[in-house]
Amino acid sequence: MSLTSLMAERTAHGRPIRVGLIGTGKVATLFLAQARHLPALHVAAVADSDMERAHTALALAAWPPAKAVARSLSEACDNTATWVSDDAMGMLERPGLEAVIIACDAAANAAAYALAALDQHIHVIMASIEADALVGPFLAEQARAKGLIYSLAYGDQPALICELVDWARACGFQIAAAGRGIAWKPGYHGLTPDTVWTHLGISPQQARAKDMDARSATASLDGSRAALELASVANATLLAPPPLGLLFPPCGTHDLAHVFRPQSQGGRLAHMGVVEAASCLETDGRAVIGGLRWGVFVTFTTPSAHAAMAFDEYGLSTDDSGTYAARWRPHRLAGLELALSVANVCLRGEHSGSPRAFAADAITIAKRDLRAAEVLDGIGGMTIRGQLLSAQAAQAADALPLSLAKGAVLRHPIAEGHAIALADVLLPDDAQGLLDIRAKMNPP
Repeated sequence: MSLTSLMAERTAHGRPIRVGLIGTGKVATLFLAQARHLPALHVAAVADSDMERAHTALALAAWPPAKAVARSLSEACDNTATWVSDDAMGMLERPGLEAVIIACDAAANAAAYALAALDQHIHVIMASIEADALVGPFLAEQARAKGLIYSLAYGDQPALICELVDWARACGFQIAAAGRGIAWKPGYHGLTPDTVWTHLGISPQQARAKDMDARSATASLDGSRAALELASVANATLLAPPPLGLLFPPCGTHDLAHVFRPQSQGGRLAHMGVVEAASCLETDGRAVIGGLRWGVFVTFTTPSAHAAMAFDEYGLSTDDSGTYAARWRPHRLAGLELALSVANVCLRGEHSGSPRAFAADAITIAKRDLRAAEVLDGIGGMTIRGQLLSAQAAQAADALPLSLAKGAVLRHPIAEGHAIALADVLLPDDAQGLLDIRAKMNPP
């Protein structure tokens, strides 16, 4: 049965899906903007430590003011209203929610909320990629043990990539590569919030007018966000990280099947079955024709010569041999599509991507020469960037996970471009619980 039919059935029976939302950034606000038009969804609670930001998000989403006046979760459930709170843990401890969307920034908080939700028998939709890349395999295992679902958030690139991989495997195709687009060229590893707007060709004033954040923009361009997202994809699909980290080869959609095939076949991949990112910029900064800036892709082949003949016949983009083909989606809609995760989880009992094992990790690399006693400023900052590695390689190097880097203090100098190990830093007190969780995550 289609999702719309299942949603209509819940609406007809007066049983909308009751969902809570933690964090009210851009993704959450876009979700709210669409959720208010879906009778099958009842956003019963919204939690943010900054109440003003929560109310601003509801206002931007044109939330009916009378709906956001509930004084408790039970009152919200009784009156199909919305309770706004600054106490996310308190929200999770009250009965009534079927699922919670976790869209807060801090990985430690997001992980704690996920564990609390699972303890209360609430499904978890994780929109914090920092938390999923860090401890997602453990959280998914805990959910399965409780008969619950832990899901990536549909609309963000990891879930969209997982969807393409699932399609290809269900058709019997063999995956060469799967990944996302990115605007990257040599030199971008060193970008900082002080330099990012120049590289994007806009002024700080223009950035503010577009509600763009310098740290988020930096993380998107210096490779950190790609490392986090593709770690999540690798953990969910068991595709491998490239042996030397992400290469970001320039590639347009017409060339995906040519570039993202094994080196033995004339492509750029070390072997079959990897995650990778396609840059929409040439190495000199010129735009790639057919660049995939916001989209996702999968390249694949088949052992059947007869089936491969149909790739080009039916309109797939192929390599010169006709045996490797590509499919892609040129866009992502972030929170505008997040309701699909809620509906799939609560109506079909299906996730939209979920970690299966600890296959990959996003580790921390010095962005410049760093001094002893220097405090690392985290993702998208001045001091560090992320790099994708296999979980085995990351563990062997005792690498500092990127999502744990913020607030860490260096014990000694680290040279630019070098990986930072856990032994190289003093971590904030709240990191120990996450390290304890990661100690239970073993690579396959």
